[in-house]
Amino acid sequence: MNDGKKLTASQREPVKIFEGHEERVLSIATFPDGKKIATGSLDKTIRIWRVEDGREMRKWVMKKNVTAMAILRDGMQVVSAVGDKDDLSEEKDFDKTVYWQLWVHDTGTGKVVAGPLDGHTNAVIALDISPDGGILASGSFDRTVILWDTITWQRKGHPLKCEAHVVYVRFSPTGQLLGVATDKHIQIWDFDRRERLAQFNGHTDFSRSWNLSLAWTRDGGRLLSAGDQHDSVIRSWDTSTWTQAGHPWTGHGDDINYIILNPAGTLLASASSDNTVRLWQCGTGIEVSRYEYSDEVARVAFSVDGCFIFSANDDGKTLQWEIPEDILAAACDALASQPRTEAGPPRRKQKREIPRQRRTMVDGHMPHIDTSRRGATHSWFQSSADANSFSYTRLHAVQRFFDKTQPSADTKGKQGRRLTRRTPEVVDVPLGQATVVCCFSYSFESETYCIHR
Repeated sequence: MNDGKKLTASQREPVKIFEGHEERVLSIATFPDGKKIATGSLDKTIRIWRVEDGREMRKWVMKKNVTAMAILRDGMQVVSAVGDKDDLSEEKDFDKTVYWQLWVHDTGTGKVVAGPLDGHTNAVIALDISPDGGILASGSFDRTVILWDTITWQRKGHPLKCEAHVVYVRFSPTGQLLGVATDKHIQIWDFDRRERLAQFNGHTDFSRSWNLSLAWTRDGGRLLSAGDQHDSVIRSWDTSTWTQAGHPWTGHGDDINYIILNPAGTLLASASSDNTVRLWQCGTGIEVSRYEYSDEVARVAFSVDGCFIFSANDDGKTLQWEIPEDILAAACDALASQPRTEAGPPRRKQKREIPRQRRTMVDGHMPHIDTSRRGATHSWFQSSADANSFSYTRLHAVQRFFDKTQPSADTKGKQGRRLTRRTPEVVDVPLGQATVVCCFSYSFESETYCIHR
C-alpha cells in the first residue's frame, strides 16, 4: 500500500555476486557471526560462502536436489531437505509417494550429524527452527508438518495433519504457535497440543492464489503473508481476530516467493518472480526500495547487522545488495514513534486461546473458520472446466518453483519411477585441502574425483 507516498529507490548494481551454483538457488541463510552465508540449489549442492570477499569456502555435494535449508546451534549445524524434483512432473505426483529426506551436517567438517530423517512422502520445501532452537518444523506437499527434536533428532509426537499441500512454515516470536501456509489455507497451530487454533483462506480468496510465505511481526500482533501470481500482494492479518488489517501491499507483478523481516523488525523484504526484491516499511506497508535483476528471485535474507540483503536467483547466482542509510534511519524513526510491546519469553507452556478462534474439535479436526472477504464469489465446488483449469494452475506453480519450465500436457508414455533409497556417504578430508562432499565425490582445487563403493 503506497497511498501516493511512494519513496521507492531502485538499484540495479549489487555490492557482491556469489557465483558457483549451476541451477536455481532455492534456499539461503546467514550465519549468526555475520561472516558467512549458506545456499542450497537444485544443482544438488550446499555451499558456504565468505561474505567479506564472496569466496566459496565449502561445498557439499548431495545425492538429490536441495529444496530447503536452515541453520541452528549458533551456526554449528546446517539442516537440509533433499529429494528428486523430476518425480513431481504431473498433477497426480502430488499424491504419490515420493521420498524426501532431511540431513543435518556439521558446518565445520561437513560430517553427517543426523540423517537421513525419514517421514515425509512428498516434496519438502519448508523448514523453520523454533526461537529457542529446540524444534525443527518441516512442511511437505504430503499435507503434513513434522516436528523434530533438535537434540535427539527424533520426531516430537505425531505429524500435524494440514489437509492441504504445505508450502511454508513459520514459528511465532514466542514459539508458542506455528503458522502454516498451504495451497488452500493459512493455518495457526498450537503444536504442543496438536490443536489447530485458526484456519482462513488468505490469498486463496483472491483468484484462488496459493499462500506462498509468512512472516510474524516482532510483537506477534500481525501475520504477514504473500501470494502467487494471481494475488501478487502482501497481506497483513490481525492475530487477535485473523481478519485482514489494512490494505494489501501492492507493487509486485508475479509470484512473491518469500518474505522476511529484518533483525530490527522494521523492514520487510520480498523476493519475486518479477525479477525484483522489494523493501517495505513494516508499520506503513510503503515500498521504500527496489532491487532489480535480470532473472527471477526465489529467496531473500538479511545480513545479521540488517544493512544488506542477499537474494537467491534462478540463474544460480546469489547477490548482495546494500540498504541505503536513509532508509534504515527512516525505519528506526518509524519504529520509535510506534507503541512497543514485548513478544515475551519463548515457548511458555501455557494454554493460549486466540479470540474468536476457539472451537470444539470434531473427529480430531478443527472446523473451518470462514473469514472470507465479502463479495468473493468463487467456490471449491467448481464446474468441470474450472476445476481442470485450477488443477493446471497448481501444477504450474510447482513447476515454477522447481525449474520454471512449462509443464507439458502430453503425458502419454510417462510412467512412474520407483525410487532407490541410498544413504549418502561422507568423505572426511582436511579442511582447506578439499571440498567436503556428502555423496560419492570430492574435489581438489578444480578437479573432481569419484569414489565408487
